Amino acid sequence: MSLTMWRRLPRESNASWRAPCIVASMSMPSDTEAPTNSSDRSPSGSNLSDLPLSDRSPAAPDLSTVKAVVFDVDDTICDSAGAFATGIRLVVDRYMPGLPEPQVQRAIEIWRADPHKHYRRYTRGECTFDEQRFARANELNEEFGGPQITWDEYLDEWKPLFWNAFCSHWKAHPDVRPCLDLLESHGFRLGALSNASAELQTRKLTACGCVDDVPLLVTMDTFGFGKPDPRVFQEATRRLELLPGEVAYVGDEFDIDAQAACKAGLHGFWIDRPSRHLDSRGEQLPVDVSGSTDESAQQVIRVESLTQMAQMLVESHR
Repeated sequence: MSLTMWRRLPRESNASWRAPCIVASMSMPSDTEAPTNSSDRSPSGSNLSDLPLSDRSPAAPDLSTVKAVVFDVDDTICDSAGAFATGIRLVVDRYMPGLPEPQVQRAIEIWRADPHKHYRRYTRGECTFDEQRFARANELNEEFGGPQITWDEYLDEWKPLFWNAFCSHWKAHPDVRPCLDLLESHGFRLGALSNASAELQTRKLTACGCVDDVPLLVTMDTFGFGKPDPRVFQEATRRLELLPGEVAYVGDEFDIDAQAACKAGLHGFWIDRPSRHLDSRGEQLPVDVSGSTDESAQQVIRVESLTQMAQMLVESHR
């Protein structure tokens, strides 16, 4: 197993760039093959031995202390992005009939991106779950020529239309079950931490077939706020009766999941599946994690699958 760091590409380059985190690359079975990164070359092609010391990779993290793994739920365990796409298509058909397919795809991408960060307002306790979704629904309608809806119309029409489709399409990512089985077989304790309600996330974990494997430890119900506040990560470790350094956390968002976990003293894994960077047409999106240059960003471990993370943890205990 080798651990390398991606360096930011020059600004004039047209290539996308990765956050300056630790990147795991290791030999994997052929049925879970993932691209690997050479430990002796930088993405720009320079020999790492020729780089200034400050530009070289950090020392490989010591994962031998890890006794438990805590998971994010949405788009880490549950393929929520796919379920969102189904729901938004129905919303577009109802409120923006006849919208060309490229625009439908763009609407799905905007919903996923949440450019005005309404959901993060919810996770800070600044609005309710329905208030953030109501705001996003009207922004989507405004962007693509749909009518502005009232609060009552949202509750009576928009929400049931979207919600029923969204909930009926929850499913686990294919790497979830192999990851859980491997970790459980080697004695790791498991749990989940999420920026949504316990009731909602319990239903998702049930639909994904792992509610008995991954008990919810901390949700928005716990404190009324969520990640990236370090207190939610520390509460998860407290409930596990472990020290932060004995717990790994894995999530699909670099900043509010992996980097925030590192800031709270946990081992932060960023699950960065290659499909995450494809738009609804299957085309590559740029990867840009701006401003992630502090020490906690350097500690983030990037993996392309949950099984890769599990294999790293198992190997670290041999």
